[in-house]
Amino acid sequence: MTAFPSSPRWPAWVLGALAGGGLALAAPATAQTYRGVNLAGAAYSSNKLPGRYGYDYLYPKPAEVDYFTQAGMNTFRLSVLWERLQPTLGGPLDEKELQRVSQFIAYAQAHNAATVLDIHNYGRYRGQEVGTPGVPDAAFADLWARLTQAFGNNTHVLFGLMNEPQQHDAGAWKDAVQAAIDAIRKAGGHNLILVPGIGWDGGHSFAKLNGPALSQLHDPDNKLIYEVHEYFDADASGTKADCIAPDKAVDRLRPFTDWLHANHARGFLGEFGVSRQPECVKLLDPILSHLRDNADVWAGWTYWAAGPLWGNYMFTLEPDHGTDRPQMTAIRPFLAGGTH
Repeated sequence: MTAFPSSPRWPAWVLGALAGGGLALAAPATAQTYRGVNLAGAAYSSNKLPGRYGYDYLYPKPAEVDYFTQAGMNTFRLSVLWERLQPTLGGPLDEKELQRVSQFIAYAQAHNAATVLDIHNYGRYRGQEVGTPGVPDAAFADLWARLTQAFGNNTHVLFGLMNEPQQHDAGAWKDAVQAAIDAIRKAGGHNLILVPGIGWDGGHSFAKLNGPALSQLHDPDNKLIYEVHEYFDADASGTKADCIAPDKAVDRLRPFTDWLHANHARGFLGEFGVSRQPECVKLLDPILSHLRDNADVWAGWTYWAAGPLWGNYMFTLEPDHGTDRPQMTAIRPFLAGGTH
């Protein structure tokens, strides 16, 4: 069993969840428990279902895991499509797709890293919203019951219930989430569960938009983590190369941090990113410092994004012919072994 630091910055729920999995923890002074990156690729070409593996979409290669774990990251958010995992609603999981997911998880685990299994579907299955007659909450629960049979009790796998659900009512979305939580626990899974909110899962709006409904969720294992996303261009859309001033960046996160403290909850910054413009790279220091300084409620973060298919995407952390991107240079001090 791994020996864990006894600092009060490490909540007991984190230590208990990881004690059986051997996930090495950095010193509390430098990082949260989970710190890593989104590795995109398996959710590409969502308009082509199921799509051709290796052409329309692909899974991260070992070299990607190697680069980021050597840098000190220990978490990968793996985006996958529900329709590829479960071609027929309520039916069995696709064996080949499940094997690809399993192989990635195993390789990451062998490198002492966790995987956030992210259903990257925006609250839909083949275009129909979860919670409608075509895709009832029970179908969403069925998916997670089946995934629990495959990955339940692997402490290196966190269940990312849904990427940026587009439902219009937080109360209705809460019902779908509760159904999934119940299915996971009934199937015997004790994994940490990441709960997203409607409204693009924005951290700046979560407390008002999602807080009243999602705070009502019940988990007998008490292993819920509320996931938010935040971008730092003017409209928080993550579509522009410009950014707000560094002294305003933390203002986007503080309402959610305050909500976490008030509700004795835990949070995870599942997506955030800035462009390579020097004034934008400067935002990463106050952002990551805020997460570090509030490690009693922030469990960790995964930067958006990396993977060779991104090419020269403005946010990418994929190394440029072996050279760190500017954003990676700014992030390194907050990783295991970094100094800040």
